[in-house]
Amino acid sequence: MLEAFDYGVAVRPPQLPSNRASEQAKLMWLHSAAHLPSPVSTFQKNSPEKAEADELLKFLEAKETPSEQSLVNLSLSLTGSQLALWRFGQAATRRGDWNSDIRRKWEGRLLEEKIHPLIRGFALRHALCWALAENDEMRLARLKGARASQDMPEIFIVFQKAFSTIGGPLSALRLWTSDLVESQSGIQAGEKAWVCPDSDFPPYDKTSTWVIPLLEPQGIENAESPTWRNRAEKMLDLPILTDYKVSFAPYQRDLGLLGIAFFPALICLDESGNVAKIQMGDACPRAATDTGVMLSPDSDTLQYPPNRADH
Repeated sequence: MLEAFDYGVAVRPPQLPSNRASEQAKLMWLHSAAHLPSPVSTFQKNSPEKAEADELLKFLEAKETPSEQSLVNLSLSLTGSQLALWRFGQAATRRGDWNSDIRRKWEGRLLEEKIHPLIRGFALRHALCWALAENDEMRLARLKGARASQDMPEIFIVFQKAFSTIGGPLSALRLWTSDLVESQSGIQAGEKAWVCPDSDFPPYDKTSTWVIPLLEPQGIENAESPTWRNRAEKMLDLPILTDYKVSFAPYQRDLGLLGIAFFPALICLDESGNVAKIQMGDACPRAATDTGVMLSPDSDTLQYPPNRADH
């Protein structure tokens, strides 16, 4: 069920024999954690699972901002509890409800060795995206020591590229205009580039240039390829694009060189034309109209599938 959640697919939990009621309750806890605003407990009274579920529900339903100690107190032995905490914290962070100390403590709980590897991966991606947004290289170094880094060593290569992009020019990103001719100016000093391949995720700020990358698994050999041109022409017919300045990035490898691996991504240039800040994936500001789906350019190539924040 976790894999289905990662790809945004709703599945029914299997129905186990009556003599496996405890395992069935764990499955229902996990299923409701993936699909409902708050998980539903069907655990037997006085069981350890019931105690854990009650403790987590009390945490999720609290009106005040959680304390670091309240996060520490959660037992999180059940995969459903881990997933519910992931979804709750991801949403709270997107809303701006938590300060950086609470966010990092929440990430830390989900990076623990006992956490399911897939959820650890979610938390590691989240932590790295925020470390990049805050240009915090010390945080990057600490995350390399986390248990999840052993599961996903290749993700650090991506983020190291992104960190090295900050402070330099954006010249590696070749852009084509909405007339499908190569831009000679690109993104100008003091401007922002909103990099996102999907028309369902418009820029949160209409002053940004909407950069639409090519998502062909094998990339293209040149910008004359009919594959991306046909796709670009179809996208240009979408009414939503008329409200934005649009450019296309036909060369996927350009984004790879910059370490732009999760979408949406917001690249801000300073007044000298150098990259001042990169907010990518979980740390990217969101428009009110977007649906919360995490996108990566090619799951077969980058090995980072999409993940929905709400279902």
